Amino acid sequence: MNLIVLQMPFRNPAALLGLVSIIPLILIYLIRPRPKEIRFSATQFLPEGEVKRSAVLSRLISDPLFWVQLLVLCALSIAAAGPYTTEEGAASSHLVVVLDGSASMQASSSRALQMIEPYLPGYEKVSLVLAGIIPQTTLLKGSPNEARDALRLFQPKAVSSDLSGGMILAAGLLTAEGGHMLVVSDFNSWTGDDPRATRKILEADGRLSIVFADARQAGENVALTEAWDVLGPGYVNHTALIHNYGPARSVPITISGPGGEASRTVQMGSGEDYFLSTTAYTGINEVSLDIDDAISWDNHAYVYVPALGKKRVLYLGEDGPALAALRSLPNVEVTTVGQPEGHDLVVVSGNATNDVRLNQYIDGGKVIYIASGGAEGPEYLPVRLEGVESGPASLWVRSGGFAQGLHFNEIGIFSYPKAASRRGSVTMVEANGRPILSYWRLGKGTVVYSGLELDSDFHLRPEYPIFWHKIVNWITDVPDTIQSNRKTGETVHLGEPAMIETPSTRLTASSLLLDQVGIYRYQGQAIAANMYDPKESSLQRSQDVEAGQFKEVSRETTVEKDLSLWVIALAALALLLELAVMRRRREA
Repeated sequence: MNLIVLQMPFRNPAALLGLVSIIPLILIYLIRPRPKEIRFSATQFLPEGEVKRSAVLSRLISDPLFWVQLLVLCALSIAAAGPYTTEEGAASSHLVVVLDGSASMQASSSRALQMIEPYLPGYEKVSLVLAGIIPQTTLLKGSPNEARDALRLFQPKAVSSDLSGGMILAAGLLTAEGGHMLVVSDFNSWTGDDPRATRKILEADGRLSIVFADARQAGENVALTEAWDVLGPGYVNHTALIHNYGPARSVPITISGPGGEASRTVQMGSGEDYFLSTTAYTGINEVSLDIDDAISWDNHAYVYVPALGKKRVLYLGEDGPALAALRSLPNVEVTTVGQPEGHDLVVVSGNATNDVRLNQYIDGGKVIYIASGGAEGPEYLPVRLEGVESGPASLWVRSGGFAQGLHFNEIGIFSYPKAASRRGSVTMVEANGRPILSYWRLGKGTVVYSGLELDSDFHLRPEYPIFWHKIVNWITDVPDTIQSNRKTGETVHLGEPAMIETPSTRLTASSLLLDQVGIYRYQGQAIAANMYDPKESSLQRSQDVEAGQFKEVSRETTVEKDLSLWVIALAALALLLELAVMRRRREA
């Protein structure tokens, strides 16, 4: 026999405050007692020493209508609180489907959905986990019909999938009650652990049963599998590798971009490679294989070449390492005299004199402020300066942004500005908990604060000019050509929430997962993402996968039994009893 837990928890305990309604009920009976006529003689002797209960209290205790109404109020308040008990019982049937969302599933998606359908009617609850670079739950304990609706939206992405990660996420959805897991994939390739080893580990405790549904669909595929870029002044020499994973065929190729459009047709044998060389000019360039094959993601590749026009930089303050680094940068023209207007960037050393025109320029311009140790800083800074603190200091990168990849932890900081972040600023690097590199946006302008050069060996390190190259390109919206051409599956950290235009939609986020082939735009910049992944493009597989079959598993769990209906029924009976009492008294 199942053991019922001898407790009565409530889903909405706040509703028990309704029991306070008992107080008005008692007061009504106390202050409005019914008068009663008693005949007595003109002379009445009162017995001495005899204590009698008051008429009001006697009526309160003896009146059945009071107790019936008290029962109704208590029952309604308890029912609203949602009482329930718990007991050990059989869990409801639950199926978790782990669906491979990798690029190679473009060839097998229809078959995969057909393989899932026969399993759905046999379960009360169905959950869906999409296995991609980052596995995610797309449906939690829905009905079979809800699962069908979610599966209709399934679209593979131009990435590899972490099948083991998806299985572990699915196991977490089944841990409490046990159940069945259906892993649907072509099992061509994956990232992370081998899903076969993961299945053995998850099934070890007997609470899970896992079936592999092999949805692999053979097909012909020709793919762009790799690319190399050699930078030139205002252009890129681009070489792409094309591989034929099917039988011999002719492959039409179109190259388009700012330099015009060109076409060619290449005869490729089975398993043959072809190296395509072209020149990509400033803007967006595309290489397209004009064929209809198993996977479409790898038939297109984009090359983005950012504009490399010279940037005019005004440096204000005494000469220092920053000025020397700026003068060493290509495509940067540095002046030390003049007005801020007409410049793409103004770099202010802390020892520079205040300029009213600079304050006017900031609303729509770009400013980098280098702290020099002064007790106070200008109001346009993203931090408040309160003096100088002695080092040494440990640097911690909170948000890499444009400076991602630089080894800040190797910089020797001997003293640093005592700074405090202002609301709305973004801290990129901290020194002993204080911002030492941060920025914020004022109107359409951007102000960057740097305390890295107050008293440090940063300017002696080989990364110092690289830092200035990155910060100038970032603040003047000139992205690095190499960083502007990525592979799908990579994540780009933006440093702050921004509006992003992907190849298919728009969204707001502070990090960007490149899971589609095409152009991404954000913060005035663009990134080309391409699927250069031979494992995903190949539909061949070296070994078969053992499907397995669902087994009976131990699936007892804690089940809640709702008592609200019983309490409501009790209140209803009490109301009927109240009506009966009132009718008998001819009050109704």
